Amino acid sequence: MFKFSSLQRVTNSGTFIPEIDGLRFLAILMVVFYHLDGFLMKELSFQDFEGLDNYKGLHRFLQNGYFGVELFFAISAFVVTLPFANHYLNNKSPIRLKDFFFRRLTRIEPPYLISLLIILGVHLFVLEGEKFSDYTPSFFYSLFYAHGFFYHRDFQPLVNNVTWSLEIEIQFYLLAPLLAYLLIKKNKFGLPLLIFLTIAFTSITKFPKPNFISLYEYFHYFLLGITIAYMRAEGIQWNFLERMNERFSQTLISILCFFLMIFCDITFMGPLHTWFKLLFGNLQMVFMFVVFYNLLISRHTKIWINAPFFTVIGGMCYSIYLFHNHLIMSIGHFLLKVKLSQYFIVEYLIFGFILILCIVLVSLLFFILVERPCMDKNWPIKLLKFFRIY
Repeated sequence: MFKFSSLQRVTNSGTFIPEIDGLRFLAILMVVFYHLDGFLMKELSFQDFEGLDNYKGLHRFLQNGYFGVELFFAISAFVVTLPFANHYLNNKSPIRLKDFFFRRLTRIEPPYLISLLIILGVHLFVLEGEKFSDYTPSFFYSLFYAHGFFYHRDFQPLVNNVTWSLEIEIQFYLLAPLLAYLLIKKNKFGLPLLIFLTIAFTSITKFPKPNFISLYEYFHYFLLGITIAYMRAEGIQWNFLERMNERFSQTLISILCFFLMIFCDITFMGPLHTWFKLLFGNLQMVFMFVVFYNLLISRHTKIWINAPFFTVIGGMCYSIYLFHNHLIMSIGHFLLKVKLSQYFIVEYLIFGFILILCIVLVSLLFFILVERPCMDKNWPIKLLKFFRIY
């Protein structure tokens, strides 16, 4: 009998932390709904329309899903830093830099490259009136995760516009061993220094930014992930948070802080005075810290985030991330030619459901055929043996 849990991600370390994939589920859900709502709100139009203003609240809420990207940054920092922290603080197995970078390459590059070629192929051979020259040199910059350095921050990659955030992740991966060495092994001040740096970067990134997108303006989210990894490796628990969890329910506090964290995001708040940016930015990091602490450090159980549905979908988040927005725009383009109702909300819900179903099915297929096999660190060796046999 098929079990949904059989689709869970492959872990080479032998240590599976279900809360990580539960967090990934929440993050990818936010990002998908952000793009889905943005597309439907823009493309659905009616002559006899009851008023888009009636759904401004829904639109505003779902646009906060943009913050799912920042959640991914903190999750990645935690996952990448934790083995280094366990080595430096608990004398566990050392991390060889050659293995570390080779693992990042073999895990991330094949799904990324294949997805780029698939999406480019759809543009060139399925959609009408498009040619390869329309996507150069952006396509070649994207191949090397360098698009953000060659274009203005408002110009996203042409083949797959969401991959700007993957470029930032790659920048962090390149620096991660050095950051772990400096902030964990050589950190004489321990947790206070990590907290100070997180607050400092949260604050300074609210001032004018460069014309290109880089790790700099999102560095505080990575620092938060490093901080949580440090605390988990050291076994640091804060009594006042544990007492709050006991008194008011760890689940309730986590959910409350999760929504407060989202509503503090300044991305779509419009023009704000710098002091308000500083206030909301730091409040957001506080709520985010509580969410990560409760799910990854607190001794209380986290059954609600460990459900197989959450962890399996969260485990295939990379596949969903790579394809969801292109599927929304390409399939949605054809769906919206069909008129189902004179009511906006009816078509919004029906088309939204169909598009989500398409995203899940295509991403699941890609996950099974491409991404999941790449989770095995020995897949290059196994592939070579396979071709030698035949």
